This record gives sequence, structure tokens and C-alpha cells, in this order.
Amino acid sequence: MNFQPKTEHLTKWQPGCPSPNPNGRKPKFVTLLKNEGYSQSEVNETILQMLSLTEQELNIVAENHSATILELTISRALLNSAKKGSLYALESLLNRSIGLPKITQDVSIESKEIRITLDLG
Repeated sequence: MNFQPKTEHLTKWQPGCPSPNPNGRKPKFVTLLKNEGYSQSEVNETILQMLSLTEQELNIVAENHSATILELTISRALLNSAKKGSLYALESLLNRSIGLPKITQDVSIESKEIRITLDLG
């Protein structure tokens, strides 16, 4: 990747002149939706609440046409995972909402003695 691209061909904006981009950069789609939808804490709360639902309750959410995509996705993932007997969806959702469990590792370091002799004579 070129971290110092050539800029000689560009015209530099002069202070006092009208801005070449008066409206600024358009906000990203996700940024626009952030004001409309879930915050990060609400996503985590939704995940934890849905993890406490029974299979029947998850089926109701999965078939509800007015449920959000988040709720539909979580409910369907949990139902499919339960049918397969897999813990993948459960593990992924718990890691997303609570975080990864702490991992401990045993580390051993081996040291070796090195002797250097120098004959200057």
C-alpha cells in the first residue's frame, strides 16, 4: 500500500474560497440507521433476553412478521442450532453479548547459557 501517494496533480483548496464539498461527506447508511434502531447495549440486552426464551417462544418470534431482523435472525439461529444439537449459535451470541471467557495459558521459558571467549593476542 502506498502511504505517500503523489499529489502534484491535485489543486489545493485555498482558504477563503468556497468549499469544493459544501454539504460534506454523506453519512453512511449504518450511521443513519443508528438513530432509528438499536444501540449496542440494546442489541446485547435483546440477545440475552432471547437466550432465555423457550423453544415455543422462539418459534412465535421467528414467525412474527413485525419482528425486527435482529429478533428474527437470533430466533432462527437458535432454533436451527437447537435442532442440530449445535452450540455454535449459543456460543456466538454469548460471546457477542457478554464477551469471551478469560483464557489462561501456562508458559515456560527455557534459558541456555552461552559463553563467548575472545582471544586478542
